[in-house]
Amino acid sequence: MAIIKLMFAISLTVVPVILSFVEPAAAQRRLRANTYSQTGENEQGVDAQFNLVDTARNGSEITDSASSLRVGLFQGAIQDYVEGVGEVCLNPDREANQPNCPSSYSGTGRYVLDASGFPILNPDYPFIPYAGFISFDADLRAEFIEQDQLFESALGGIRDSIAYSIIRPGQTEPLYSYRLDFASFGFDQNQAINNLSYILEQNVLGRARPVIVFDDFTDLGIGDALIQNRFERDIPNAVPEPSATLGALAAVSIGVLLKQKKKQL
Repeated sequence: MAIIKLMFAISLTVVPVILSFVEPAAAQRRLRANTYSQTGENEQGVDAQFNLVDTARNGSEITDSASSLRVGLFQGAIQDYVEGVGEVCLNPDREANQPNCPSSYSGTGRYVLDASGFPILNPDYPFIPYAGFISFDADLRAEFIEQDQLFESALGGIRDSIAYSIIRPGQTEPLYSYRLDFASFGFDQNQAINNLSYILEQNVLGRARPVIVFDDFTDLGIGDALIQNRFERDIPNAVPEPSATLGALAAVSIGVLLKQKKKQL
């Protein structure tokens, strides 16, 4: 009878403590992502695709790991980077040899857009990864550039910008680099550098212009890092399952209380 009373007392003490540690698993399992199609110099051919995400593969949130407000470093924010070949649909007024692309388009820009405002891949030339190419994850680096000289020749005036680089872990040379004239789009400078959720939600990277490096000079390209779609999906949870957490906490708590009871006896 004494043992039963003791175990009942322990359960009344331990259960409230355990429940305070339990978090909804669903909150840890949602990943948001933008898929980008990188076009080449002709603004039509797709050279690479990648996902920009705010959640690591282990379920943890990706945050800025740089110490300076002028630099943002988001490790693992680029997932499934792959190189290949494809083509986006162009405005019919500019390109007439894409018979299976939509005949109508939104706005007067270069690309045919879907209902959400995203460019459409040409069904005759969908993006296909290179044979044998193994996709990999990379980091996104953002850096404030004061009086960016690259905008002088392109837009007739020097201005501040943000440089974005896709860098493979362990390497220093970026796979792709972009420059963003953030003021012209009304983007908040600090948010566009240090807040990955803001970069995702505002499609900041999709507004940046690629940096083209030639033999003797560097310039801004015309094509964008085009957002192909925006999606969310469930991912495995890095946090221990509630049953495992409850069991571990219960064992520890019961052990502590039993020791206390023995001392009192």
